Amino acid sequence: MNRSGILHTKFSALKPRQKPLRSLTAIIAALCLHVGAETSVFAQSFVDSWNRDGHDEVLPGTPGSALSEVRRFNSGLPVSDRFLLDYAESKSERSVDLTSAILSSQTRSTESQTHVPHVFETLQLTSFRDDARSESEAARAYDDSDTTVSVADPTALLQDSHVPAKPRVPAAPAQLFRNPPGPSDSWQLLPSGLLYRTYLAGPKEPRLQYLSQYDVKNKRQVADAVLGGRVGLLRKSSGLADDPDAFQLDVDGAVFARVLPEEPSSMLEGSDYRVGLAGTWKQDALAWKLGYCHISSHIGDEFLLAYPATPRMNYVRDSVIAGISYDILSASRVYAEAGYAVGISGGAEPFELQLGSEWTPHPRGRQGAPFAAVNAQFREEQGTRAGLNTSTGWGWEGARTGHRLRIGANYYNGPALQYSFAERWESLVGGGIWLDF
Repeated sequence: MNRSGILHTKFSALKPRQKPLRSLTAIIAALCLHVGAETSVFAQSFVDSWNRDGHDEVLPGTPGSALSEVRRFNSGLPVSDRFLLDYAESKSERSVDLTSAILSSQTRSTESQTHVPHVFETLQLTSFRDDARSESEAARAYDDSDTTVSVADPTALLQDSHVPAKPRVPAAPAQLFRNPPGPSDSWQLLPSGLLYRTYLAGPKEPRLQYLSQYDVKNKRQVADAVLGGRVGLLRKSSGLADDPDAFQLDVDGAVFARVLPEEPSSMLEGSDYRVGLAGTWKQDALAWKLGYCHISSHIGDEFLLAYPATPRMNYVRDSVIAGISYDILSASRVYAEAGYAVGISGGAEPFELQLGSEWTPHPRGRQGAPFAAVNAQFREEQGTRAGLNTSTGWGWEGARTGHRLRIGANYYNGPALQYSFAERWESLVGGGIWLDF
């Protein structure tokens, strides 16, 4: 062999051995299978995430199920509502295999350590949300304590690997996002409205009022103005507008002024002052109150200068009062109130009593509604004589506050409404405007 042949043989031995073509094909096939598997996992994960977020437009539920009936009447619900309905159906129609969820999450935990806590947190969140939703459904009592998952102790799930879900009827869409009612024994500061309503025909009730009347008995024109009101300080109830059982503490005060328009400068004949504090209770159609009331009467300075012969009286009553009211129908009411004065002056006597009845259909928005009311008042210093007051007209009521605005006619016959003139008898006919609290 020549020298060139020897060198060719040595260099040929140093070249790397060529891999077979079929090995390269196998590698490419393996890569394709791996990429296909990863693509399939990603696609399945994307579909699951899409469906979990409530974007799947397929309406699950077997025909005739409670959820299908809800969907049949609520096919236009938002996606979030349909998602919660899907979850409600899964709780009522399928069992929960918690062990499978744990084992599948542990298998994926080798690839990502965040998968296991994510599964536990998801189960805990859904169980908590189901508990919160069931509490808001006043007509149902459901306990999810045995299906609640604790993140701190995930191994507890293995003690009961197959926990059947308790059967329950899916909530109506209007109940899914309803806030649970407040506590049954909560206190509210400065609540709206009154539990024990003001007497519409009561001549000495705290309110805003202006009446222009003619005194038929004494042949003169008078104007009776009231500046006052009654409000609630504290209320103990469930906070619902139609709570059948509640307690409230009320405070009131008012000035009852008598003006003589025909006299010079429309002089002030007199004014009575009232202040009171009462606890009121309401249970269904029955309401009652117990409290304290102070009334004092004063003659106007201008009137004393114009009529110096008028005897000045310092009429005072400090009374303990108790009243009861009963709603016969939604538009009818009767009441009675008695008072006993522990402190008296200026000719006042301890006992007083008033009785009354009202017809007040519920006003409908701006249209309003008619009203009629009558009140009879007895005071011990007046003997067997009683004052009778009647009112009738049209009224409107505030939807949230319960305040009532009225206009109409009024008639009073009895002892003078200014208590400083105890010996005078009045017969007043007229009309005006009232704002009751």
